[in-house]
Amino acid sequence: MPAAKRKMVVGRLEHIALPGLGVERVQAKIDTGAYRSALHYQRLRLRTTDGQKRLVVTFQMGRNRVTKVFRSYQRVTVKSSNGESSRRYLISTLVRLGGHTVKTQFTLFDRSDMKNQVLIGRKFLRGRFVVDVAGKNLLG
Repeated sequence: MPAAKRKMVVGRLEHIALPGLGVERVQAKIDTGAYRSALHYQRLRLRTTDGQKRLVVTFQMGRNRVTKVFRSYQRVTVKSSNGESSRRYLISTLVRLGGHTVKTQFTLFDRSDMKNQVLIGRKFLRGRFVVDVAGKNLLG
C-alpha cells in the first residue's frame, strides 16, 4: 500500500492534545459510533460584546481549567445512542493525535458523569485512522 494511503492504527482510548484549549494531554474515547466529536464543558454562557454574540466556555480537563471565548459557533441537533435528540453548541478547535494536527468540530456536552471528557468521532478519524478496539493508547 502506498505511504500516502496508510492509516495509523489507534486504540479505543488514546491520549490527545487540544492546543487551542491549552490542553497538552487528555485521554479521549475513540468512538466509531459517533459522527462528531464531543468535549466536556464545565460552564457555558452567551455574552454580547460590541453587538456580537460570543460563546464563553470553561473547560476542566484533569488539572487544566481554561475559559475560551468563541466568536464562531453553531447550534446543532445531536441524536444520542439511546435515540434522544438534544441541541448542542458546536465549536472548532485543534486536535493533535499521532502526528496529525487537525482543526475539528466538537459538540459541547456535560460529560461529568462519564468516564472520558473527550470523545473522538468518525468525522475526525475518516481517512486518517483505523481503530483497533482491543487496544488502548497505541500511540503512547
